[in-house]
Amino acid sequence: MAEDGRALRGLVEQVLEPGERMMDMLPVDVGACRLHTTPAPPKELDIPVFGAPAWQGDSVSDRVFGAVFSFLGASDPPRGDYGDPARRQKALQKKEPFWGPWDSLAGGLLRGLRPLGPVAHKILLMTDRRAQLVYLGSEHGLGRNAVLRPEPGWRCTPQELVWVRDCKDHSKGHYQLGFHDGSWMPVYFARKVRDRFDALFPQAQHWKKPLPDVWADLRFQRRA
Repeated sequence: MAEDGRALRGLVEQVLEPGERMMDMLPVDVGACRLHTTPAPPKELDIPVFGAPAWQGDSVSDRVFGAVFSFLGASDPPRGDYGDPARRQKALQKKEPFWGPWDSLAGGLLRGLRPLGPVAHKILLMTDRRAQLVYLGSEHGLGRNAVLRPEPGWRCTPQELVWVRDCKDHSKGHYQLGFHDGSWMPVYFARKVRDRFDALFPQAQHWKKPLPDVWADLRFQRRA
């Protein structure tokens, strides 16, 4: 491993619990599937990291992709309807990239992947106990002499992550993660770590198959 890689691994290892074993650490970002945009959380639900907020708002590329998807006829749900139980079957049938209330596991991960603050790296830490989002950044910004430190974010147990789907219908490197509360969302991994992610989840769903219909959390069933 290169010197920079060893330094990053050493930082990420600081969030491990006593006796916990690291399986891998993968740079991760928000993914996409088909012609649906992945929604941005409401600004009031932004997750601040490393002190004061650094910047907020969609990037130029996000706005451009959104305009292209709209031109092609992509029909994303209105803001606030992503976790509507009445829409869930339609979201499954259309293979939408994201479904779930913002306080669901998928909603929490999507919020966590769009943090508010000076983040240099977003890492998905996989251990024998959990999947955890770890930020590497600095309260003093990301200048040349910044000293990075880790800050833990979203997490789930192996039992809560119930399915993985390869989204090659969009492009390579995009996957959907499905959780025991019925929510799901897309993630993206760069080329250099895709094989490692595939090794962690060799039984990933094929992109041609429908989204798994998992709804194990009784809280959501009562709302349907």
